[in-house]
Amino acid sequence: MTHLSMAGPGGVGTTARSRSLLVGAAAGAAVATLVNAALWAGGLAADASFLVTLPTGDTVQVGIVEVVLKTVLAFAVGTVLLALAARRSHRWVRAVLVAAVLVAVLTTGGPLSNAHDIATGVLLAAMHLVTGGTFVVTASRVATTPA
Repeated sequence: MTHLSMAGPGGVGTTARSRSLLVGAAAGAAVATLVNAALWAGGLAADASFLVTLPTGDTVQVGIVEVVLKTVLAFAVGTVLLALAARRSHRWVRAVLVAAVLVAVLTTGGPLSNAHDIATGVLLAAMHLVTGGTFVVTASRVATTPA
């Protein structure tokens, strides 16, 4: 098993900190995935089509597999970026957290403008906000936890 060296307040890397990051990220990803799956199931029950038009012009239906995989993937990418940032400084960690908020908010435009119905657009945009918000809360708690 590999251990990430993370900079603590004194600049000393710790494996406890990296373990905390991985556990926290896994827990956060699980929460976001469950909430997004519930939003998807609720939308399906409310007759949201979950049809979106891709930039290529193709129309696809967003299923539960895409919701789960993309939520976990977003958390994984964010966690890797956070781990890399933590090796540098607390300022870099803050930059990653700000970037995560911006990505979550700005990417809501895609589903809102490309969904075939309002319910689909709102639900998919909400999933972006849930994933981003959960990541930021999880990452900020892990990043400020002493090693």
